Amino acid sequence: MLAATLESAKPGEKILVAQFGQGCDVLLFETTDALAAHKKGACVSGALARRKEETNYNKFLGFNGMIELEKGMRAEVDKRTALTTLYRKNDMLMGLVGGKCRVCGTAQYPRARICVNPNCKAVDSQDPYSFAEAAGTVLSWSADFLTYSLSPPNHYGMITFADGGRFMADITDVEQGQIDSGTKVKMVFRVKDRDEKRGFVRYFWKAAPV
Repeated sequence: MLAATLESAKPGEKILVAQFGQGCDVLLFETTDALAAHKKGACVSGALARRKEETNYNKFLGFNGMIELEKGMRAEVDKRTALTTLYRKNDMLMGLVGGKCRVCGTAQYPRARICVNPNCKAVDSQDPYSFAEAAGTVLSWSADFLTYSLSPPNHYGMITFADGGRFMADITDVEQGQIDSGTKVKMVFRVKDRDEKRGFVRYFWKAAPV
């Protein structure tokens, strides 16, 4: 709601954000001239403009857990998230932060002690480098009908980034036949899995066509 409000706000306005539940938190913001640098349409209104209308009522019921679906054996997977690992590697998983070698400039994900460049192999030479805003291109891809999906097929592939680095990622916001090698993509933060046993929703980064 705050992000949506900032899209239409003007410099010098005050915005109050209140949250209630097990106590109450109130935050007061005042917008400045820096608001002009905010990407208009890149947040809530942009997502709404790119939305896809779903006209299948059975899918609507399934997406919202209003009917019990027969998912088959391929869906019988324990999707437990290792929360200790999620905490330790929070920047890598939540921020898509990899590394960039200070010696040769090679970017890689995940960050490692040894540079992935075979002509470099420098040790402990990587600085944090985020791929979240990096432009990418689909190198190779697959449409998988075997793994379970609420809306098959599952698309995934190898993404290469303009400034270097590769990343195997799920591809979202596409229909069958709408993706190919060379397709330009951006990284988006989406739901990866739902652990229904423990009530935990896991988020991660996916590639979406630009």
